[in-house]
Amino acid sequence: MKVFGASHLVTLLTIFAAGILLASGQPRCVAQDIPIRNLNGNWVNDDPDRGGFSRVVIDGRTIHPYAVCQPSFCDWGVLQGRIYSASVRSSLPIAMVANAVNNFDEVVITVLLEPDGTLRVDSFTHFTDGSQRADYHCFSYFVRTDARQAQP
Repeated sequence: MKVFGASHLVTLLTIFAAGILLASGQPRCVAQDIPIRNLNGNWVNDDPDRGGFSRVVIDGRTIHPYAVCQPSFCDWGVLQGRIYSASVRSSLPIAMVANAVNNFDEVVITVLLEPDGTLRVDSFTHFTDGSQRADYHCFSYFVRTDARQAQP
């Protein structure tokens, strides 16, 4: 499996960090107590009609994304990720970054556990097939499947 070059990954992560900075107005580290204690679980998109990923399964340092395809879902396989905590003093996992390399694109996937217990999943797609398509970013929010089943 081909992996992103360090400079490409740093560029994408810088863009992601800048997006968080612009959204919040100031840089921040998430230091509050997170209600869900880890990332592990089966997560589903809270908007089933939205494109992108429909489901992600996180287990330890792996993420297994499933994209919205027709007539069913596209299985992206199990990807190795890098785990991040809320601070240098914490071992509580709240975020992960993984890379996927397909026949026509490279995708950086980031997941971030929000304080309300939802999971934000961002993807940064870079096309490598010479098609001249624009690289793009998308994101969705996910809930644990047992949390979704508990909703009315």
